[in-house]
Amino acid sequence: MSSLMIDSDHESKEGMHGNSHAHVGDGALPESNHPLPVGGGGGSGPPGWDGEPGVPLHRRRAVVKRRVLWWLLHFLQVLVLSIIVILLLVAVGIPVSDNGVPQPGDYTQMEFKWTTDPRSYLSPMNSTFGDYNVLLDAHLHTTYSDGVLSPKQVIEYAIANGYNAIIVTDHQTVEGSLVAKEYAEKHYRDQITVITGMEYTCCRIHMNLIGINESIAVSPPFPSDDELRDVINKVHDMGGMVIVNHIPWSNTTMLPWGDARLPGNPTREELFDWGVDGFEVVNQNTFDLRSYQFVQDHSDRLVALTGSDMHYPASSYAWTTINATDRSAEAILDEIRNRRTSFLLDASGTRPVQDPPFKDDYFKYAPWGLIGDYFYGYADRYRGQYSFQGTFCQPEVVDRHGAMMGWFFLWLLVSILVLEILYWFFHWLVLLIAHAVHRRISRRRAR
Repeated sequence: MSSLMIDSDHESKEGMHGNSHAHVGDGALPESNHPLPVGGGGGSGPPGWDGEPGVPLHRRRAVVKRRVLWWLLHFLQVLVLSIIVILLLVAVGIPVSDNGVPQPGDYTQMEFKWTTDPRSYLSPMNSTFGDYNVLLDAHLHTTYSDGVLSPKQVIEYAIANGYNAIIVTDHQTVEGSLVAKEYAEKHYRDQITVITGMEYTCCRIHMNLIGINESIAVSPPFPSDDELRDVINKVHDMGGMVIVNHIPWSNTTMLPWGDARLPGNPTREELFDWGVDGFEVVNQNTFDLRSYQFVQDHSDRLVALTGSDMHYPASSYAWTTINATDRSAEAILDEIRNRRTSFLLDASGTRPVQDPPFKDDYFKYAPWGLIGDYFYGYADRYRGQYSFQGTFCQPEVVDRHGAMMGWFFLWLLVSILVLEILYWFFHWLVLLIAHAVHRRISRRRAR
């Protein structure tokens, strides 16, 4: 390195740097387009620094000060630019994560080609039940509410999983069940019976209203006891029945509120007094033993049904068994009214399941959604259970992780600093190699 600065090489250095050192002896500052690292004493640094003869000490200090200031301003510029980019990612990523990313699975073309026969390996819960000719799923959803399968697909899914009767119960509407019933009667009359209904959904209770052909208006998100009694009475006036759904799910403790998922969920005793007709004793793969025992204790008034609560196609776990005079909707409903049911239960679930193919649009927008999900990690947003009436059943809680945000910006500073050091190190290294190559070439030419 020191040989770069000896007088014998002065001409070669001037040839390399042009006129940048022409007036060094007159006290002019060396020019440079880029700040260079400060070299050591004895001529070990690049030209124009403390090793250059004739440059006063205060001038060299001024150059160092100016270039350190330049580096600090450059560092702040990179930092501000990084923060702006991060804010732009947050501004775009979070809204896309909330509303813009389509569901990953394309369920529209799904078909269900398998056949399941639960009779071949399961027996009714009530061992004295006897023969049965109906296997019923009493709780399914379609695209008319929050299900992903069309009424046509729901029918085909049910047939593949061993059901020959279903009750379609979309949230707040009977429309999906009416469409499914019409399609089944036209295309699958000999294979499956569709019974109409809807799921009455609010922040206090979910109830299947079955055997009705008209939607019942849903009361406010938190209806009073009297309003719930009025709904039950209205269903009875329409010739339908009221089945209380998934009590364990409704009473699951939700954090951070420490309250039930459906606050103020009526007790079984209250519901019995209000005149409900029965309870869903199996929902998906959850067996509600307390409700089952409650039905057994009031078998002269209550019926037990099972439901997959199918929103997405998955395994089937339970089949309500009925021995009807025929497989018409009226005959099946008559057996339910007379409380003559049992059920098959497979806690492991049926084996045939399949995933839908991915949507092309999902991959297009998923990166933005993933960015939004990442930044959501710096705060926990709890919205609670959706009421299906445009609101939520719990007040929103946002828990911001200030320590995590602080560490994020600290690591951002460290990362920028490391990158800057690496940049200037390699910049210095390239210049060093260039000087060495130029010196060797100059020496060869001198020979």
